[in-house]
Amino acid sequence: MERFCRECGTPLAGRSDKLFCSDDCRTLFHNRRYDAARVPTGEVNRILRYNRSLLERLCESGVSSLRLSDERLLGFNIRYFTSVERRGLRPSEYGCYEFSYRLAHGRMYAIKKAGS
Repeated sequence: MERFCRECGTPLAGRSDKLFCSDDCRTLFHNRRYDAARVPTGEVNRILRYNRSLLERLCESGVSSLRLSDERLLGFNIRYFTSVERRGLRPSEYGCYEFSYRLAHGRMYAIKKAGS
């Protein structure tokens, strides 16, 4: 029974448990498999980085409160954050890396950088 490389399909010779024809094919095969597993995580990280950059720009501009519909928040995704502080049953403060903010009545307020 002839065996073939799992990456490129080249016929295999040698050991009976050999799966790849070369180190390059083995590396490509595993990288492709692990890349597919990282896609969802990569998308979440992209959203979080974008949220963080918007919060940073707001802080640098001296903005500490605004409506969620404000054009300066265009693209901010309130469903993604890195931490949440709860007081009672309701979330009181959200964090996105070193920035924090509060949400209430369609507004984002108390936007600040940690240590500020």
